[in-house]
Amino acid sequence: MLIKDIYSDPELYDSAHWWKINDIDFITNSANKFGGPILELGAGTGRLALPILEMGHTYTGIESSPAFVKCTKNKVQKFGDKATILKGDMRSFELDQKFQFIFIGFNSIFHLLTNEDVKSCFKYIHKHLTEEGTFLIDTFIPDPLFLYRDKQKYYVMEFDTSDGVHCIVSETNEYDNETQINHIQWYFNYEGKDDPEIFKFDMHMIYPDTMDRLLSDAGLVIREKYGDYEKTPLGPESQLQIYECKK
Repeated sequence: MLIKDIYSDPELYDSAHWWKINDIDFITNSANKFGGPILELGAGTGRLALPILEMGHTYTGIESSPAFVKCTKNKVQKFGDKATILKGDMRSFELDQKFQFIFIGFNSIFHLLTNEDVKSCFKYIHKHLTEEGTFLIDTFIPDPLFLYRDKQKYYVMEFDTSDGVHCIVSETNEYDNETQINHIQWYFNYEGKDDPEIFKFDMHMIYPDTMDRLLSDAGLVIREKYGDYEKTPLGPESQLQIYECKK
């Protein structure tokens, strides 16, 4: 079985995540509401950068994957000096400006595997916010039914590659309650191939009470907490945890 790194293959990443569009209006509306300049941490392949730039905002994105940085630079070059894409680490970054709106979208914060890493990220966000600026974070709420399920493979998604090959992705996971890290394996089952390609990755499960504390410890003040993109207040039935914060 081949081991695949989806974070080194932006074309595969984009193909696999064709379905992720339900946050675009929410993020772009937030960008219009809070204004620029705008900073995104965990900028990925530019999925959210493009609609923000198309609205005329000045945008900076920080991304740790060299392949994703190269891909996104190519996508946004038509916007000239309105767009800046940097290779960097959201746990520790120094930029020579402050931002009116900073955000982390689509579960990216869960790639920081310790509370100390998350707190460090939040402290650098605090440092780079303007006095009246807004920080927004969007991620799912961990579900114990998902974390503690049995070891069989579960369906995740399916897509067609850029070459037209159909792929069905399934997954297994093993959750470590002590570290709160979910160890995940994705199996890319390509049509016409007998063996799947495997992608292994870890995600740090952060529940709302811990998120509250980490934001507060970094000096950020929670202004609003939503449970979905319609801005329903965060509650027991919420699947998402979306925070608007200020200094």
